[in-house]
Amino acid sequence: MNRYYRNIRNSRMPMLVSAIIAAIIVAGCWNPFSPDTEEGGQIQYYSPVDSAWKVLKNLEYAYISKDVNHYLACFRDDFEFHLLEVDFYDYDGDGVVDEYWGIDSEEEYHIAMFNSVASIELTLSGTTEYPWTGDTLQTSYALPRTFDLKIYTVGVDGFCASGSALFVCRQDSTGEWYVWQWWDQSDT
Repeated sequence: MNRYYRNIRNSRMPMLVSAIIAAIIVAGCWNPFSPDTEEGGQIQYYSPVDSAWKVLKNLEYAYISKDVNHYLACFRDDFEFHLLEVDFYDYDGDGVVDEYWGIDSEEEYHIAMFNSVASIELTLSGTTEYPWTGDTLQTSYALPRTFDLKIYTVGVDGFCASGSALFVCRQDSTGEWYVWQWWDQSDT
């Protein structure tokens, strides 16, 4: 009986060791389809942004990493953030109530937010994509998404928001996709 056990043990030992080594090697490999989003980790942004959904993933990654440069790369100068009616306000101080703001305000708000919070978690959910009928050129796509946003100021203190948004994406002159319009569709 002991001799039989030794033979089985000796024949299975190299397979077991090989399996353990393979598991360690695989666990240490970078997976491009599941980028590291841990704070301090290196996020692999999509480049080139050759699909509308990729710009939304880059937007999500930029929030998580609090990277304002990657965040702003998701937009162009014609960007519009469309507000809910309850949020209409004169944001730029010109005496006119704003229904949306542009890239300058978006940059200002996000620089302030990214610099003043400890961490951010953002999850955009959904895969629907269809031609946007509000574009006279008919080259834009609408991507409705639900979002779950958690902003931590210190430790576990912070803010949570969830709801729906409609992202209208189009290509720029180089063929890269960007967020042209962002419509807040959350329930108030």
